Amino acid sequence: MTLGPAFWICAALGVAAAIAYGTYYLRRPPSWPRALVKTGFLGFIAAALIIAGAPFPLIVAIVASALGDFFLAFDKKWTLPLGILSFLIAQLAYVLIFFFLWFFSGDNSPLWPRYLGMALVIATSLGFLIWMAPKLGWMALAVIPYALAITLMGVTAMWLPWPGWPATIGAVSFLVSDFVLAAELFRLPADSRARRWTGPVVWWTYVAAQVLIVWGVVALVFAS
Repeated sequence: MTLGPAFWICAALGVAAAIAYGTYYLRRPPSWPRALVKTGFLGFIAAALIIAGAPFPLIVAIVASALGDFFLAFDKKWTLPLGILSFLIAQLAYVLIFFFLWFFSGDNSPLWPRYLGMALVIATSLGFLIWMAPKLGWMALAVIPYALAITLMGVTAMWLPWPGWPATIGAVSFLVSDFVLAAELFRLPADSRARRWTGPVVWWTYVAAQVLIVWGVVALVFAS
């Protein structure tokens, strides 16, 4: 990968978009400027990765996530399935990346922290699915496949080589973000006081997740 001036400019614009959305647009009503700023976070990061010649699956994951951000920015019922589909593609791309990084590394030790991490991811995901089930309705057709995909992403992240620890932490942060978002979408009443903090938690854990995953994956690619 080549990290020239164009890479750093795009990366800086992505970080600026994430900060602008989290500090200003997060509390604003849906609009095109709001959607474009939200999408700009990973849109610029994707451009930076393309310029740097990052692995294609990583670019796919980031581009799909940027599309998911765009669709979810409008808070419309018809865009929600498109957002979930976009993030489903992103999660499957991450699963592919994590699996191959583990498979070709031969790093399998120590084992017990990996098994413990897998058990916690699976148990938490299953618990959230059971908790949300009564409220899903027809959206279960989209939510359940996505839940399986992000659970698999979390499980495969537990097997990353230890130098890729940022990606493992990023995967956990992604799970936290999506669990809180799921609670917000399907369980919390519209007038719930908890909504004052769920939005910022969802956004900033999501930003941390994407940045940490990119950091960890790039570190492992360089190491190989």
